[in-house]
Amino acid sequence: MTCFKYLFFLLLFIACQSRSNSSKEAITPAEEQIAKDLIQGAFDDLWGGVDSTKILDYHTPDFLILEHGEIWDNDRIKQFMRGQLSRADRAVRKNKMDYISIDKYGPSIQIAYHNYAEFFLADTLAGKGQWLESALAVPTEDGWRLKMMHSTRVAQNN
Repeated sequence: MTCFKYLFFLLLFIACQSRSNSSKEAITPAEEQIAKDLIQGAFDDLWGGVDSTKILDYHTPDFLILEHGEIWDNDRIKQFMRGQLSRADRAVRKNKMDYISIDKYGPSIQIAYHNYAEFFLADTLAGKGQWLESALAVPTEDGWRLKMMHSTRVAQNN
């Protein structure tokens, strides 16, 4: 019986240690700015600028976004961009983020934010969009990149 007690406490200790490794850590102002720059840059260059050559400047190669019930990877994003670039009436997108939280867990940063977009045709506001989103940023050999995002559209009160 003593052997089982020892094993139980050893497993409990290991479980507690594993859990503490994934606890929230202090985030530096520089890391917080990196996270904000990743989000803002991705939306300005990719979704606003429709520039697929910059995808890997912001995303890991295995990036996924869960976009309002759909799963998009970098290839699906490129496909969307090609469709946007072929439109003669493509609106210019301006993005603004309102950050809810930016937290560090081990080597990753978790970001939660409201994403607001305005769409302009020439100088005329053609529409607005709002999303509630989260993202996971990870360090890579090339710097911080977004590994995953989740996006849910928020109904507009017009």
